[in-house]
Amino acid sequence: MMEGMKGSELRRDSFDNYRQRYRRKGRSDQTWGAKLELLAKTIPDRLAFIQGGRRLTWKQFNGRVNRLANALLDLRIKKGERVGIAGFNSIEWMESFFAISKIGAVPFNINPLAALDEIEYMIGDADAVAVIMEDEYARTIARITTFIASLRHLIVYGRGELHQPLPEGALVYEDLLAEHSSTKPKLDYKVTNEDFCCLVYGSAKGAYTYPMGVVWDNAQGVKGVEWRFWNVLLPLLDRVQNNKIWTFLINLCPVRLFKLLKPVRSRSWAKWIIVTFIKMTRGSAFMVKQIAQGKQEETKSMPVSPLFYSATYMQTFTNIVACVTTTVFLSTTYPFNSRQLLETIEREKVDNIMINGDAFAMPIVDELKKAKEEGRTYDLVSWRGVISSGVRWSPRVKRELCQLLPQLVIVDTYGCTEFTPAYSSAAVLEDNDMPPVGATLRAKGGLYSIQAPFKVINRETGKEVEHGTGEMGEFVAEGYVALGYWKRPEETKKCFKVVGRRRHFFTGDDGYVDKHLRFCFVGKGGDVVSIGGEKVYSEEVKVVIKTHPKVRDAAVVGVPDRELGEALAAIIELEKGEKLSERDVVKYCSQSLPAHKIPKHVMFVVSLPREATGKMEKRVLKEFVGPRLGGEAH
Repeated sequence: MMEGMKGSELRRDSFDNYRQRYRRKGRSDQTWGAKLELLAKTIPDRLAFIQGGRRLTWKQFNGRVNRLANALLDLRIKKGERVGIAGFNSIEWMESFFAISKIGAVPFNINPLAALDEIEYMIGDADAVAVIMEDEYARTIARITTFIASLRHLIVYGRGELHQPLPEGALVYEDLLAEHSSTKPKLDYKVTNEDFCCLVYGSAKGAYTYPMGVVWDNAQGVKGVEWRFWNVLLPLLDRVQNNKIWTFLINLCPVRLFKLLKPVRSRSWAKWIIVTFIKMTRGSAFMVKQIAQGKQEETKSMPVSPLFYSATYMQTFTNIVACVTTTVFLSTTYPFNSRQLLETIEREKVDNIMINGDAFAMPIVDELKKAKEEGRTYDLVSWRGVISSGVRWSPRVKRELCQLLPQLVIVDTYGCTEFTPAYSSAAVLEDNDMPPVGATLRAKGGLYSIQAPFKVINRETGKEVEHGTGEMGEFVAEGYVALGYWKRPEETKKCFKVVGRRRHFFTGDDGYVDKHLRFCFVGKGGDVVSIGGEKVYSEEVKVVIKTHPKVRDAAVVGVPDRELGEALAAIIELEKGEKLSERDVVKYCSQSLPAHKIPKHVMFVVSLPREATGKMEKRVLKEFVGPRLGGEAH
């Protein structure tokens, strides 16, 4: 069991253990190579990527991808072999992903700021044959991977040019491109919908020390990412009578048919036409042309959170293949600089950005306030939307951002590394309440009839929960679901199940379904704290604390307790210049929480530890809290 907790359950693995067979498999080509070829052929001269002073059209980008793909073939990288990408957001990151995919090899993501043993583990766990990496992290990665037997090549890139010395034996990315042809690589095999698409590493879960690789094939991964866009759009389509939401929607997806429906957009039959059109044309060359021709200027999207985080990766590729956006990257992608972000939005006329919750939203709010105090102005008239996923975003911060930029539409999405569709809520300044992230159950007919299906299952009875009763259940995803966990057969069997001939993923996320058929996320099953036999979701308590106007950020963790078994500890970061006492926090929580959910311990810190993705580093928090409780916890 220790081997399963600290390492892989299997020394080696084969995609044949996960492969799915699909009917009508030859009807469409759902591979990243095919998607890129479609864009390069249909809209060759439209802008694809912008980073600093660099601009690439789809034709130019495809040519560079082909050069790298041909180089990888010359390096004897074979179909199905894994190739890591280590770096922050860049044009080279995207080129690498598409090039690896074009030859049927398998890209996987590496967070270059992860602990060294974690990086070494992921590369070894993937049995990687090569790693393509940003120069800033190259020497470290080269040093820690010396003894990984499968690893044959290290390829180093800079964002435009190299700034750091190369590790010994490494290959230079731009040199490889210069030495190879920009023509489409000639393969003596086919890359099909049923082939290994990518391996996505998320956070460590449960008893596992290291991240688990999530296995995707093209049919589920590529098609699912494309469908994610339309799934996220449904709550916006449901509110098209709101002018801000309509403007954001038509800017993101400028299909001429949608524009014609503007005068009657709130009518049920108009929505039915939109839904029918989506069903018939999604993913086709016709849809690409419709979107491209629907707007003279490119729609520009900027992923601010890192691409090695699955939520950002999925949403970025969704915007590319489903609504043909131009992707804009910051010149300096880490650490996050909110001033550079706003200057880039102003200069490039960016339409929407992608972030991961409060960790990115709060610095943006701070910079907007600071600029106002200093008499500086940003021309942000182009900026229409913020899409957030993966990390909970506080209603208070949402409203502050909307007050500073009244034109914004806030799209808060709920998703998971193990399934591609995401479910969203939409908010504007005029809303009485900023809706939390959630998902709406499918109903017969109407907009949500085309939504990716899900269920909410009572863990004890195994039956679907009754809506409007507050009954708790686990979110179970259907539709576009991953094939399993790499080298984790027991965990795969536990979480991925076939029910009624359909594959399902049991997320471990708990919540209830309200009277409007909306799933309301409460917390993760793994974050339940047992206090005197009562189950408490730490997330639920954290949300309440963060509504306090003096609280900037907060985390809640369970700690051992002599009397109760476990107790709650709240770690709080205050707004600048504010003061609160432990008694103030307890009193505030008691106004909306029962006694057993009120934190027993309250600590104040200068700042909370967050990963580059915006997620809280809970392991660091627990290591911080334990010694400071003295004799209270054992």
